[in-house]
Amino acid sequence: MRLEDIAVGLRRRSPWEAIDLGQAMLRRWAGRVYGAWFATYWLAGLLLLGLWPWPEYVIPLLWWLKPLFDRVLLHVYSRSLFGDACSIGDVLRALPRLLRAPGMISGLSLRRFSLARSLLLPVWQLEEQRGAAARARFALLGRRCRGHAVWLTFFCANMSTILLLSLLFLLLALTPGEHPDRSLWDWFSDEESPARHLVGTLGFMLAETIIEPLYVASGFSHYLNRRSELEGWDIELGLRRLAQRLEAGAVSAPPLLALVLLAVGACWLPPAPALADATPPASVAATGEAGAARPPAAAREVIDAVLAEPVFGQLREDWRWHWRRQESPAGEPGHNWVAMLAMLAESLAEFLRGVLWLFTGLALAALVLLLVRQRQRSAPTRTQRLPEFVAGVDLRPESLPAEVVPAAAAALARGAAVEALSLLYRGALRNLIAQWQIEFAAGDTEEDCLRRVAGQVPAAVERCFAEVVEAWCLVAYAGWPLPGRRGEELLAAWQRSFGSSGGGER
Repeated sequence: MRLEDIAVGLRRRSPWEAIDLGQAMLRRWAGRVYGAWFATYWLAGLLLLGLWPWPEYVIPLLWWLKPLFDRVLLHVYSRSLFGDACSIGDVLRALPRLLRAPGMISGLSLRRFSLARSLLLPVWQLEEQRGAAARARFALLGRRCRGHAVWLTFFCANMSTILLLSLLFLLLALTPGEHPDRSLWDWFSDEESPARHLVGTLGFMLAETIIEPLYVASGFSHYLNRRSELEGWDIELGLRRLAQRLEAGAVSAPPLLALVLLAVGACWLPPAPALADATPPASVAATGEAGAARPPAAAREVIDAVLAEPVFGQLREDWRWHWRRQESPAGEPGHNWVAMLAMLAESLAEFLRGVLWLFTGLALAALVLLLVRQRQRSAPTRTQRLPEFVAGVDLRPESLPAEVVPAAAAALARGAAVEALSLLYRGALRNLIAQWQIEFAAGDTEEDCLRRVAGQVPAAVERCFAEVVEAWCLVAYAGWPLPGRRGEELLAAWQRSFGSSGGGER
């Protein structure tokens, strides 16, 4: 991931402004987004229409499988964000990998009804987090902004329903002939022909085609804004641009001095609202220094003072008038509530029966997947597919030379310390994956890579990797020069620990 190639302007945005950014993203990449949507969602919908004897199950099944097609939309948005023209062929080739990504079974079962799923999907698909790490990531990203993702889901679900009902009402109004007793309840009744179910299904797919790409785009822009807020992407990108200007000699003394003063002033600012409350309660502020250690008795006094505030435990009497729905007179035509409730109960029973069959199929698929994975683990020989990107660096074979140490030594001789350390760092990652079977995620940072390696390799290899990572961070991010003979020492240690194979398989 190269922040320099990002196609949106990185700056501080409110959650609602970040969600609105998804509309601009959809307008800009509408061609490739809708091309991928029609090539997957509409193709699957037309295949499901083959359930002609049971047309009432098509719409619930399409609704249940929406998270699968959301992965296709998110793939197109994430590739387009960094300037990759994602074609329909690229989407179809990436489809098996998208379906094997983490969170597939959870997204179709336990978290299918999560109202914040637009914020959770990038964690599974883009960061490839799973298990406890994914839950911790959900909690961090959802802090202070999960409610906005919930409201986004609520709004899009209601808009999709309104579009579907409006289309059906329009078709009823345009139906020739006099039908005074016809209502929307009769549209899917058993007495009607299956053609009505076909029209209803196409109307549902049309409404989802209008709403779902906007829903995924808004959720993705909300996720990007949250990550930029947590990780300071806008600050990092500004510093990189400043470094480029400094290298080109285009920065004069007054702007540089202003930037230094701004950085010094930022060090004295209070913590951001994302990490600490802006204003503590008055009762807490009156107790003295917030950072001083307090005995248990003093802490109990502070807690009692906070609970004594008027916002806790108060009773309130409400004398306002509230509207109560009037019951319809018995026998009034058109209000046969008993028959309508019976129809709803029967429809609910049919839907739950279909859901039961769906869960049975998912359980069998999960069982087969577990058996296949267990068989692959128990195989005597297996090949591990190396990831293309880890911690934001390129690990593809064509990006690394056949011999890492000579290439790094040549870069050091030219004075390109960043290039030399990049070769050592990437070569070490490839060696750890291929030889020691260390599993890295695409979203891992340098600290995450160190934690995954700890205790999994010999002490000498772990120590060498830690030294390479430390030197890489100081030179590439902090801009420090490589002191003295430190480069030659790192080359010798790398040669002893990882050999001269360039990090490939041995």
